[in-house]
Amino acid sequence: MSTKQLLAEIERGINALQKARALCLKGEAVAPKAKATAAKTAKVTSGPVKKAAKGGVSDESRAKMAAAQQKRWAKVKREKNKAAKAALVVPTAG
Repeated sequence: MSTKQLLAEIERGINALQKARALCLKGEAVAPKAKATAAKTAKVTSGPVKKAAKGGVSDESRAKMAAAQQKRWAKVKREKNKAAKAALVVPTAG
């Protein structure tokens, strides 16, 4: 393989990687909004569930897990705030 051929092959590889990077960056700009919306609007449906990839989790299951985790953390936060407010109230020894 000549130097020109090698450089041409490297250029093709670089171009392919740049295109892939641009697509990934474009997808990242949309993905956070979609994830937040999916977690907030998670509903149980009786229709067919999108099959997960081998070893993966379906989008519907991922949204359910995210909603459940948010619910657990909200409960922890409520209890923490309640304990903090109770600590502020000091009974007077009258």
